[in-house]
Amino acid sequence: MSMLKINDLRSYLKNKSNQELIKEIVELAKQFPVVKEYYRTKVDPDFEIEIFEKYKKIIQDEFFHYKGFGKLKYSNINKAIRDFKKISKNSKLIAELMISYSELGVEFMIEYGDVDERLYNNILRSYINALDYIFKNGLEEKCKDRMNHIREDVVGVDWEFGDNMSEVYYEYFSDFDNEEE
Repeated sequence: MSMLKINDLRSYLKNKSNQELIKEIVELAKQFPVVKEYYRTKVDPDFEIEIFEKYKKIIQDEFFHYKGFGKLKYSNINKAIRDFKKISKNSKLIAELMISYSELGVEFMIEYGDVDERLYNNILRSYINALDYIFKNGLEEKCKDRMNHIREDVVGVDWEFGDNMSEVYYEYFSDFDNEEE
């Protein structure tokens, strides 16, 4: 089964009237909640914060569910971040969501102690992904203290993990720190 090519889609859409296009988009919004959220942020930019809070809560519930112990389904966490990136182009909110993943993971480690290597690997990966995004979007100054705070919190949980987080942090911020001086 081959994927739909963008040129084929364009040709299909060019043959539609404005009324038919509107109907098509409305149907998409009815069928796919993420499409509905996408257009809602276009119509009402203030809604973006509400959507952000929804996706942040999804991540939070994976670590600390209101009914008790979180499920820790990393696929749900990563999907929440991917879906929010599709809806929002606000780099500060996207970075905030990515940082929240790392913060909540560290908070979970502190709360429950030595969990498992998979958790460490996922939190380290989320930390690296957040740093990549922060630096690609010029948010270093705004996010530096929080990223450092995550690194500091981890040192007391596990020495090796703390060393790994510190190494990653200084790989990113060593040049940044030198520029500030």
